[in-house]
Amino acid sequence: MLGTYAQAASFDCNKAASTTEKLICSDAETSALDGKLQGAYKAALAATDAYGKKALAEEQRNWIKYARGICQDSACLRQAYTSRIALLARNEKHIANGKVYSDCKLPGNQTASGECVNVVPIRDPNSRVESFNQSLGQQKQNGRIIGCSRLIDLPVGVAGSNHSFGGSCVLQEGTQRRDVRICNDDMFGHFQVEPSTPQDASDKRLVDFTYAQCYGG
Repeated sequence: MLGTYAQAASFDCNKAASTTEKLICSDAETSALDGKLQGAYKAALAATDAYGKKALAEEQRNWIKYARGICQDSACLRQAYTSRIALLARNEKHIANGKVYSDCKLPGNQTASGECVNVVPIRDPNSRVESFNQSLGQQKQNGRIIGCSRLIDLPVGVAGSNHSFGGSCVLQEGTQRRDVRICNDDMFGHFQVEPSTPQDASDKRLVDFTYAQCYGG
């Protein structure tokens, strides 16, 4: 079966070693998407500037390790590939995070206490995974974050000041996986993690959680 789609994927399916690679090679549509992704990535690299090339390469490594690696079935893989290809197809000259928003009338920007904060949607939601896992280890908490679907930054607003990051992620303990909200910061050692569900995984909940648990000094 693995040899059937060997020419469609961007790698040799006859040498597929990981569970993810074997999943890709066992499904014609996913295998074709893998080949398409390779072309989209090369085009995006060619379109971006020098800084963007470095950022895009790191982002792609994170996508392979976390966004793709978290999948356990072909449907998940197809969704991951489709979303990634759409993002790369923008062929952006500058690789940057989402636009900062701070208007309290915008959904997700007003904290539980009513104070307004600047919110930066981070383009690469998996760029903080290792930092979150370091915090889990320091706090002697069980499990590891294996991927995030959303990541925000709540900067204090002054150059060189603290940044507080919050993510909607998946925590794995042994063979068990569960959705969580997790946050930490760069300067003060703030950290918190709490259970989440798809029904309450809104941007507003993530902003409020990060502000309450990890923001400020």
